[in-house]
Amino acid sequence: MLASKTPVSLHHRIVAAGQRRRCVGGSERKPQGRHFTQALESLWRYSPRIPPLPAAAATGRDAKSSWEPPVLENAAFEEYYKVQQIVHKEEWDAFMSVLRTPLPATFRINACCQFYKDICSKLENDFRRYLESEVSSEYGEDAIRPLPWYPGNLAWHLNFSRKELRKNQALESFHEFLKHESEVGNITRQEAVSMVPPLFLNVQPDHHILDMCASPGSKTFQLLEMIHQSKEPGLLPGALVMANDLYVQRCDLLIHNTKRMCTANLIVTNHEAQNFPDCSLANDYSEAYKDTCKPQGLEFDRILCDVPCSGDGTIRKGHEMWRKWNSGMGNQLHLLQVNIAMRGIALLKVGGRMVYSTCSMNPVENEAVVAELLRRSGNSVELLDVSSELPELVRRPGLSTWKVQDRGSWFQTHDDVPHDRKNLVLPSMFPSSNGTEESHTMRGDVEVNIDNRSSFLRNCNIEETSKINHDTDGLSINSNKKLDCTSNILNSKFPLHRCMRIVPHDQDSGAFFIAVLHKLSPLNGCQIQGTKIQHPLAKGIIVQPQKEHEPETRLYETILTRQQNNVSKVVDAAEVLGRQQNLSIDNQTSNDNSTEVEMVFNDVESSRAESGDMQLQKQSRWKGVDPVLFFKDEVVIKSIISFFGIKESFPLQGHLVTRSTDNARRIYYVSKSVKKILELNGEVGEQLKIVSLGIKMFESHRSKDCCSCAYRLSYEGLSLLLPYVSKRILYASPLDFHRLLQYRSINFAHFVDARFGEEAASLMPGCCVVVLLEGHKHVDSICKDPSTIAIVCWRGKGTMNVMVSPPDRKDLLERMAYRFGLKACTEED
Repeated sequence: MLASKTPVSLHHRIVAAGQRRRCVGGSERKPQGRHFTQALESLWRYSPRIPPLPAAAATGRDAKSSWEPPVLENAAFEEYYKVQQIVHKEEWDAFMSVLRTPLPATFRINACCQFYKDICSKLENDFRRYLESEVSSEYGEDAIRPLPWYPGNLAWHLNFSRKELRKNQALESFHEFLKHESEVGNITRQEAVSMVPPLFLNVQPDHHILDMCASPGSKTFQLLEMIHQSKEPGLLPGALVMANDLYVQRCDLLIHNTKRMCTANLIVTNHEAQNFPDCSLANDYSEAYKDTCKPQGLEFDRILCDVPCSGDGTIRKGHEMWRKWNSGMGNQLHLLQVNIAMRGIALLKVGGRMVYSTCSMNPVENEAVVAELLRRSGNSVELLDVSSELPELVRRPGLSTWKVQDRGSWFQTHDDVPHDRKNLVLPSMFPSSNGTEESHTMRGDVEVNIDNRSSFLRNCNIEETSKINHDTDGLSINSNKKLDCTSNILNSKFPLHRCMRIVPHDQDSGAFFIAVLHKLSPLNGCQIQGTKIQHPLAKGIIVQPQKEHEPETRLYETILTRQQNNVSKVVDAAEVLGRQQNLSIDNQTSNDNSTEVEMVFNDVESSRAESGDMQLQKQSRWKGVDPVLFFKDEVVIKSIISFFGIKESFPLQGHLVTRSTDNARRIYYVSKSVKKILELNGEVGEQLKIVSLGIKMFESHRSKDCCSCAYRLSYEGLSLLLPYVSKRILYASPLDFHRLLQYRSINFAHFVDARFGEEAASLMPGCCVVVLLEGHKHVDSICKDPSTIAIVCWRGKGTMNVMVSPPDRKDLLERMAYRFGLKACTEED
């Protein structure tokens, strides 16, 4: 095998080269055999050889005494945050001590998954007891426990890190459990503080939600869980989630992670967040609000604005941050963060809520950004006090004073900044205020001294304990220095204490910043247009906007890495000038699972073969992205409806889409809300660059079994369609259902229940559904029960073949074992 003959570094280069071939539409260009082999030989022949080990090392490879642990020190980091006073001086040692310890592992259960109750029961009754008995001496009695602030005990905290989870033999079975459940979408392994922002969005069943910087997708998955939990049984939710990311490779990862949800209410787009299209049909901004009953473009009820940041709040997850951190990281990202958030506010409906968040502790990326949003938005936006929500979450109020550091020098106001640095150190980075006191009403009667400010109080009513000095926003400044008053918008003092800071030593977590904004009225035209321009003081620099479909022309200088769930969000230093750069990541989406029976159906397809080798009737506006087309072949749709007996109550017409114009191999189903977005996007000339949407419902097959329908059901869409299917359904006993999953292909005569084998043999060749018949459930109602277990099969000439991916089969076998005590057979059996 290649991996065994090739040096590790070379192997990664080859893998990376193969991954870069991946297309946006989910296809992969196959290497041209002879040329690919020659390329590998060339790489091998001319690659530097690994030097031989020194004699001493060769004879004593176990000489681990030479290894030194990483240095978890950074003097600049400590100086910076001591000056910023993000924690009280009495807490500093405890704060730093926790930062130097590994981050505990956490995960979240998907309450919408079919086996949610089984997973909770297994955690409570099996693993919790096992871990308490086996590792309590090493990790404490509560080695695994629910996070008290997360609703429904759906999120769990472990007293050990992900590294310890991998290496400790006593935790091996639990580790395998987590890996498997995560693979099939039953749980999501996610940092605890990362779960917080979506909870403050207060998502409702009919909301349209935008996740502006979505990859790797854990928060997007969380939002999808929320809208599906709120739906009525048997119906699709009226809500939708639009998940966006700038980088194509990160969109691939986002698609891979959200695919586990199997939802028809998701659209994945590929845009710069600060230039996200509004798909407006209006000629100008005033006209956009002329008819409030009929929106003239994209508007969202809820927006999650989790912006790219320096990421020093994740310093417990890896050692690299200690070495790389510097104060300039936050300064370089500040303007990009402001522009992304302002674009979010422009896209937000009046009455809507936007959550701005970062995994940074830097006030330049946090409170300074929120203050600038309030300045630019005028009275159109307010900062909400949400201290009464999630009462068990320990959070601290936002800072009301901070300083800005540039090249080792500290500045209190923008006037102090040297002239040659004023274009990079912006007025919006400072806590100075330029408005009047009346714009924001402060409720509460308690005065707080700035030296004993309420940012060190926990879980108190922030609104009632944070009436800060309004003259300087609680900031003690040099009276000889005047605050900058050149900003376009003059606003009031801002109640930044309503922001939330999560610090690591409060609840043994990472650090996070969250602010909840509420839109009170539409932005005026200047405010909307201002979301895309640079700061007035940067007028000496001309920035040419880059085309999103030509990313190879983007310039970059210094790469900064933000890690979230082991995936880097990469931004560059030149982003302060509005430029972006391409990001390559090691993690790529895996190919779609192939079917189990190759003789029935070849599930491997290439979107290039679908769109590039045909004479297309319509080309996508976006280079490299297949168009999204409504599937309107009446003959095919009627044959599908007739073959599977799909009831009229399930709307197929107008809800089926494909990514190819001829011989569509995959047909996707979209919800009513997604359908409306697609229609709007068509009217405005495809402003949205859509890379994925909907749920795969039907797939073409190449069987020679004389099947009258050219399409088969997809297992991904079965749970949605099953209550409306009236034909080609077989009901199997637990034993026969288990045997099908175990052996994948069974002769009709070999079923335990002879009647089931006869029914299968009498069925016409083609796709069918096999439903697990549990207990005394009536056949007429079993398909309408959300807890019903069913699989897609193919009735061949003499066998019944399971068409379910290996991870899903393994998951179903484990459920069978848990519910019925049916163990998996060995190869000998």
